[in-house]
Amino acid sequence: MNEIRFPSTKTMRHLGAALALGLAATLVAEGASAVPTKNCFDSVERPKVVYVAGSSAVSGFLGVIQGILAAEGSPYTIVYQSQGSCTGVSAVYSEDPAARLIKDIPAAGGKPANYARFYNADGTTEECFLDPAGNTVDVGVSDVYANTCDFPTAPAGVQIADYQGPIQPMTFVVPALSTQKSISAEAAYMIFGTGGHMGAAAPWTDPTYYFVRNASSGTQQMIARAINVPADKWWGKDRGGSSAVRDGLKILLDASLAEQAIGILSTDVADDARSDLRVLAFKAFGQNCGYYPDSTPFLFDKRNVRDGHYPIWGPLHFYTRVSAGIPTEQAGVLVTRFAAPKLSNALVEAITKKHLVPKCAMRVDRSAEMGPLKTYTTDSRCDCYFEEIVNGKTSCQACTQSSECPASAPACSYGYCEMP
Repeated sequence: MNEIRFPSTKTMRHLGAALALGLAATLVAEGASAVPTKNCFDSVERPKVVYVAGSSAVSGFLGVIQGILAAEGSPYTIVYQSQGSCTGVSAVYSEDPAARLIKDIPAAGGKPANYARFYNADGTTEECFLDPAGNTVDVGVSDVYANTCDFPTAPAGVQIADYQGPIQPMTFVVPALSTQKSISAEAAYMIFGTGGHMGAAAPWTDPTYYFVRNASSGTQQMIARAINVPADKWWGKDRGGSSAVRDGLKILLDASLAEQAIGILSTDVADDARSDLRVLAFKAFGQNCGYYPDSTPFLFDKRNVRDGHYPIWGPLHFYTRVSAGIPTEQAGVLVTRFAAPKLSNALVEAITKKHLVPKCAMRVDRSAEMGPLKTYTTDSRCDCYFEEIVNGKTSCQACTQSSECPASAPACSYGYCEMP
């Protein structure tokens, strides 16, 4: 009689891991491989289009911008193709006309398709066909500065404007079943720079469970500077986009596998998945303790980002070519709203609800990727309005004009008495 041998517990764990990771890849492919049934441009339904390419993390935020456009009665529709921050920069800065186009990318060689999407007024998207010859990118969206993507200057004779949008924090995340609460820059260096350093970075010792991106990713580029690991030298598997990182981590339901897993996400993606993922506190080089982006793991107030204690953040960048400082009409409907001296209430609310930070709620600023901090203030502060949106309440005094405000908070801004 032949002996029946059952797989060991360790073998079963690895089999479960393979199945989970395979399922993650399948979900990503299924989510992006359906052949579109509509064209991105439609002379009746979408007669005016602004073509956007770049950061995969910005997808949800573009949806709320489309909602604002619809509320304003704008005829413009945003068409967006996710290709990574540095690809978005290249689409505006490159001297190669071909690099300035977005084209349909059908599934091939095991890789999922990457079709563009147009936004509906409610923020939902539908995949669509681009022009067979490609469409010129009007706006390149990036999580990082252009020089981070090796484009320090515009081509000769070309003017490019950087319209800076909301502040976007970047985070390390783990599945909710993980027991881990924080990570130091030193530990992150050993994980992503050395593949776990032969067990020294426990529990993150197996690169199979590092949910990372690539050198074109703004998330990876920014975090790379925080942990001193070049963005193109990371250990781990490139998951292809922010949603793939999120979804791959979410399906790791075995506690032993979840304990080994770690990924990187911007807060606008991570915060929407807090029931399945945990954002880690981060201790930077030279800091004595770690900080969450928020004042507690359970709030969304970005307090430690706003005052500079949490260091991994930067503005969203909307790059476009301009003539005499003026963007094209189609680019302008998107980018110029970020250049206004005071953002509209609707835009501040939209930014805040997507777990980003309007600059008017920041107390610090920087002018280079992960550069030194400096004090920031503005005549149109929105600290109180921001906190009212994220917390549902504020201790600030309501007002309609500055004469109603006390000397300690003399400016009436966004309906509240603000400190200068």
